[in-house]
Amino acid sequence: MQYSYRTMLLSGYNKFIFSIFSESKDYIILTVYALKFGKSYISFLQISYARTDSSGKYLPSFEFSSRLKVIDSTDWDINFSKGRIIFKEDAVKIEFSFDLVMLYLNYSWDRQTSNPLNVLGKVNSEDNQVVWSSFDYQSVVKGNFVTPNISSEFINASGNIDLVKSRKVTLGTNYLIWSRLHDKEIDLAYSFIMKKAQKSDSKLSILHNKKLIQFSDIEYQVSKEKVSRKSSVKYPDNILLTADNDEYQILVKIHDHSEVIINEMLNNIDFVGRLFSLLFRRLSGNPKGLKLRAKADIVINNRLTKTEYKGIASISDYVSFIK
Repeated sequence: MQYSYRTMLLSGYNKFIFSIFSESKDYIILTVYALKFGKSYISFLQISYARTDSSGKYLPSFEFSSRLKVIDSTDWDINFSKGRIIFKEDAVKIEFSFDLVMLYLNYSWDRQTSNPLNVLGKVNSEDNQVVWSSFDYQSVVKGNFVTPNISSEFINASGNIDLVKSRKVTLGTNYLIWSRLHDKEIDLAYSFIMKKAQKSDSKLSILHNKKLIQFSDIEYQVSKEKVSRKSSVKYPDNILLTADNDEYQILVKIHDHSEVIINEMLNNIDFVGRLFSLLFRRLSGNPKGLKLRAKADIVINNRLTKTEYKGIASISDYVSFIK
């Protein structure tokens, strides 16, 4: 089946999450929103960057937000007023340049393992109102991130790209959460979408011993909650995930969450941003979001062995839709 590139790249609601974890224990979470408003798009960019000290404790993070303008979305490129995202069969390039921030990233992977055309095309053909897809899970990232006080080079960092799409701005969900866990021996990502009128969607992927293990319909339980210090959002503090397939049983405990930044979905940077934020909230269900840091303990069982990991760093994106 053939898909139109113009339709494939951008739907009514689009959220790209580019995550990078380097060997030096610093990370970047780059979030790009593109939201259809009439015949055009309003777009926003958010950057969250942090380092860790020798003990693994996170140092204060750098946060940056900016409103963008979508200039064009044809073929494999999305061109913005201050940057672009370029999709290829075996790579994705991200380039943004502002007065005080410059970001250049190149995600590459084995062409045989993934292809954005297949993933984005599948997302566009799904019947689900909201679809969360994670691809290029085994990618390597090279590039630079530069601010007046930060200069960070990524040589062979571990990266992942997630895409949340909906044909309509009206999302019809109660909440959604995405989380990425990274360590030198294991990578894990999961997403969970709690829908209002349909069965919830959940996915979990683990890269362990150079093998990618994937699950769907994971069991998701929250045993403790917190209320945001900066807003009224109630978010999970202790999460228990369980999943199994024919070969593996997985148990993940994510605990001790702390807030990184209030992620308001749209940035109230200027008058246009504030006006569009108000309209979008009315249409989509008043989304309130947070970026969260936490620690995770993981147990992997198969027929022969049991492997455990403790205290792995976790970064999450949590959005609650409150009427």
